[in-house]
Amino acid sequence: MFFYNGYLPDWFLIEVLSRLPLKCVFRYKCVSKRWRFLISSTSFANLYVSNAPLLTPWTILGNALCVKSDDSLLVQSFLPGVFTDNKMHSKFSVVKFPCVVSCEGGERCSIVGVSDGLVLYCRGASGEESDYYVYNAITGHCVDLPRTSTCFGYVSTGFLMESEGGSLMSYRVVRLYCPFGESYVLKFEVFSSETGCWRSFVVHMDLAIEVVWLRRPVALNGKLHWIDRRHGILVFDPFDDSNHCRVIGLPADIDKQCIDARNDGSPVLFDVHQGRLRYAEVSVKTVYPFGFSGISVWVLDDYDSSRWTLQHRVKILEISFDDILISKALNGTIPTPIAFHPLDANIFYLGFGDTVVSYNMKTLKLDALVNPADVRGTLQSSGRDRLIETPFWSSAFLFTLPPWPISLPIKEETVANGDLSCVLRTNKDL
Repeated sequence: MFFYNGYLPDWFLIEVLSRLPLKCVFRYKCVSKRWRFLISSTSFANLYVSNAPLLTPWTILGNALCVKSDDSLLVQSFLPGVFTDNKMHSKFSVVKFPCVVSCEGGERCSIVGVSDGLVLYCRGASGEESDYYVYNAITGHCVDLPRTSTCFGYVSTGFLMESEGGSLMSYRVVRLYCPFGESYVLKFEVFSSETGCWRSFVVHMDLAIEVVWLRRPVALNGKLHWIDRRHGILVFDPFDDSNHCRVIGLPADIDKQCIDARNDGSPVLFDVHQGRLRYAEVSVKTVYPFGFSGISVWVLDDYDSSRWTLQHRVKILEISFDDILISKALNGTIPTPIAFHPLDANIFYLGFGDTVVSYNMKTLKLDALVNPADVRGTLQSSGRDRLIETPFWSSAFLFTLPPWPISLPIKEETVANGDLSCVLRTNKDL
C-alpha cells in the first residue's frame, strides 16, 4: 500500500495498533494528540479486546501485606506471590504500590477484593474505621475512598464493578458486619462510586445467619455471595435499593465440619468458574494417618432453583502425592483450597503447609508447584515484629489481567493560588 506524503489514515493506524502489545499501545499515546485520541476511543478498546488472545495472564495474590514507608512507594509483599500455569515465575515477588497515604514505620494492610484488573485493599485494624483504596495493577494508579463511618468488629468486604469499553462505569464496596454467633439482623455499609459516600443500613432475615467470615464474598452477576454456616449461600445485590437478601442452599452431602466455627471455611473453596458458582471441599473427616478423607467438587447448575451437581469426588487413598508432599500428608496436614484454574476445569490449586500444589481431577494427583524454600525466603515481618511462618492460603485471590485496562475515574481538585483558582484533572488512565 502507498499513502500520499507518508500520511497514515486512521483505519490503517487502528489496524496496526490493535495488533501490538498492550504496553506499546499505551506508550504510543504520547506520539501525538491524534494517536492519543484514536487509542483512547471506546471503539478501539473494543477492537483490541476482540483481537486479544483467549489465554490472558493470571496469577494468585495473597492478602497478607507488610507495608513500609519507602520514599514515594508502599512496598507490598504478596503471599504466596506470583506464579503462573506455565511456571515462568517460580520465585515470589514484591509488588510496589503508589504511596497514597503517609506511613510511619510498618503498617498492616490487606487485599480485600479484586475485579477486572482492579485491586481493593484496606488499611485499618478490626473494630476501627478503615481506609480503602482501589488500585489499577496494570497502570499503577490508585484512588482513595472516603473513610468508613461505621466501626465494625469483624468485617467481610466485597468489591463489585461495572465497566464498558475499558472505562469504569460504577463500583460498589460492601462491608458486612460478622458478629460471633448467628443473627437475624445483617448490618451493611456500602460505598457507591456515583454518590462518593458510604451508606449504612440493616437487613432483617427470617433465618439466623452466621457468615463464614474467613472466606471472602464471591461476585457474580452484580451480586455478592457469602457462605453461611447453616443455610447455604447468602446473596446480596448492592445495586438494588430494596435492601433484600436471599439464601441459596448448599449441596446436602457436603462435610459441614468444613464451615463450622472451628474450621471457618479454611478447607473450602467457593468461587466463580466459567460463569457458574463452584464449591470444592477437602473433607476434614480423618482417615488415619491422614488429616483429611477426600476431595469433592460441586457446580451450581441452576442459580434460581439452587440445584447443585456433584462434579468430582475422590477418597484420599485414591489420590497420588508428589514425593515432597507425602510427609506432609502423613503428618496430618490438611490442604487449603486457593483457586480454580481459570481455563482448565479439571485443575485447582491448594496451599499444602508451606507450599503451593495443584490437584488434577483427571489424574487424581497432587503436584507441588513451588518449593517451600521459595516461600520461606519471602516471609516478612507483619509490622509488629512478628514473623509470618505460613502463608494465609484461605485469603488468596485468583487475579486475571483483562485484555484492556480499566481506566479509573478522573479526579478533580480545586487549588487556590492567591487570587487565582484552578481545577486539576488527574488522569487515572495510562
